[in-house]
Parts: sequence; structure tokens; C-alpha cells
Amino acid sequence: MSINLEPTPYDGTGAASKKWWPSRYGAGDQLGAGNELNSDRTLEGIRSVQQGRVIELGRELHPAVPAFDPRAWQQLILAHGTLEDLWLDKGATDVSFFEESVWQSYQIGTHLDALGHLGIAGRFYNGTPYAEFYDPHGLTKLGIEHVRPWVGRGVLLDVAGVLGGPLDEGFVITAEHLNAAEAKADVIVGAGDAVLVNTGWGRLWAADPGRYASGQPGIGWEGAHWLTARRVSLVGADNSSFEPRPFEREAFSWAVHQHLLAETGTYILENIDLAELVTAVTSTFLFILSPIKTRGSTASMVAPLAVI
Repeated sequence: MSINLEPTPYDGTGAASKKWWPSRYGAGDQLGAGNELNSDRTLEGIRSVQQGRVIELGRELHPAVPAFDPRAWQQLILAHGTLEDLWLDKGATDVSFFEESVWQSYQIGTHLDALGHLGIAGRFYNGTPYAEFYDPHGLTKLGIEHVRPWVGRGVLLDVAGVLGGPLDEGFVITAEHLNAAEAKADVIVGAGDAVLVNTGWGRLWAADPGRYASGQPGIGWEGAHWLTARRVSLVGADNSSFEPRPFEREAFSWAVHQHLLAETGTYILENIDLAELVTAVTSTFLFILSPIKTRGSTASMVAPLAVI
């Protein structure tokens, strides 16, 4: 009896799923959908620029931002350099200074998930078992240092605008909703695109951080496959974790993350601010994002830009 060793699509059942690896980019690949980024994609993004206007998509980080417990961000300003006895080049330029010490998770604020962040039953992107790359001081594979920078085409899909206003907690964005948003935008989502989805939930970031962190509308299972079928390089939304919470159905927690990060190597950008971009009356733009290359980290804080 022959045994089929070819991968089948991950079905959302965790360890019970049939073999879902290697990835479409080949066994051993660590770049995932970053393979879709190239000079042609960069030039396509540059051609989207009409006004030269720069829009910041990142959010200000401080200790009270909405966060998934126990994630936190704390900063201590060090003042020793202001003490007269510790001035630099004392008696000449008398340099006094401040600096900071920061304790944090990179999985907070506006951040980009690395492919080593989330897996399926102990296997991560390309079916890599956790024991092969875990080290307490930094992952030895699939860390954020392997991520390419984005200088390419961004696409805004304004699902909240299509549906007439901000979406409710737990609302599941389907392929039908994405088709409608794509049609309204008069754009065809394609390979390498960074696709940002407006749900309207971002309005609660500062106004009601507790509610913002406790749930959200988001992309469902079908919608996630709509995106990955187009071989996009990155997805993001104005919420904390892209997919809906409460989850689409019982016993389906973080399945969209699993499909994106572990199965298809599609990067996830979380907690972005789309308020200004939504009002800019443009659906395509030059998207710029460069992660901080901390070796072996599961994410990077980022400050992405849209140039329209």
C-alpha cells in the first residue's frame, strides 16, 4: 500500500489535521510570503504614489496601551548622566544626558509577527518541530531577523466602509465581504501586496482600551484563504490580532493565525492605525515597513508608512 506524503491543506483541527507541510516555497524555507517581494513589486508600489503625502500607520506606545495579558511595556528613564560628577568631558563640553531602559514584549503595540511566533501542535512554519529551533535566548530559526523589508504596493480594503460603519465585536469578515471591498476599491489584490483591512475597531484604541483588547471583528477562515490564494505577503488590520474574537466558532481559536503564519508563511501586522488612510480616498499606496532585526525574536515593533 502506498502512502501519500504530499501535504494537504491545514483543516483547523490541530494535531488531528493531515500533514500540511512543506510550504509552497519549499522545504527548509524561512522567508515565507516574503518570497513574493521583489524589485517589480517595489516599482509597482512606487508607481502608486501621486501626492507625496506620508501617512503614519503605527501607534504611540506607552504603559497603558491595550495588550493581551501578560504582555506589557515599561520604560525607566535613567538620569545618572545629569549628575554633575558624571557629566561627560567635564570641564570642556560638560555633556549631560538622559537615556532609557525598557522592559517589554515585542508582541505589543504596532508589531509584526515572525513566522516563529505561532504553530500547530508543536510544529511551526514548514512543519518545523519546536525542539529544532527553540533556545531560551532566541529562536535559531524563523526569527524576525529573516524578514525582508517591505517597500512595495499596499492595498486598503475598507470593509467597514462597504458595510456602512464600524463592525461589531466577533463579526466575521468573509470572502464575500473582501470581494465587495476589492470591487469598491477598484483594485485587484495580487501577489506580494500588503493588504490592510479596515474594520473600524481601531476607534476604540484610545477611547475604550479595555473593550479594544477584549474582543474584535476580524478576518474569518474563508476570508484568510481568500487572501492567501492571492499570495499576498502581509496582512494587517486595525485590531489586536487580525482574526475575530470571540472566534468564528467554538474550538477554532487562533486557526486563522495558524493558516497564515504556520501553513502559508503570511506575515501579520497588528494594532495599526488606519483612521487617516481611510479618509485619504485612495486604495493603493507605497507601503514601507522595516522590522528591527533582533536575532531570534518572535516579533518586531514597527512604524509602518503609507505614501500616497
